Amino acid sequence: DNDAIATKEEVDLLNKIRHVKLQIVRCLLFILPAINWSLPNWATNPLLGELPLNGLMLAEAYTSVYQSLRAMSG
Repeated sequence: DNDAIATKEEVDLLNKIRHVKLQIVRCLLFILPAINWSLPNWATNPLLGELPLNGLMLAEAYTSVYQSLRAMSG
């Protein structure tokens, strides 16, 4: 029984670590768009082009959905 408990605790810990890693990835994907939109002239002279900006935001959205699905599945 102790082995089963240890295994469940290890799995729970690994799931928590995976969740935090996914959150870090989401934050990293959002850094450049956030900087882009924080500039005073972001609409007329953006730091990022439309394609990279949309690509980063799409990757963040996919990561968010994946993270949510993993969290719901246990």
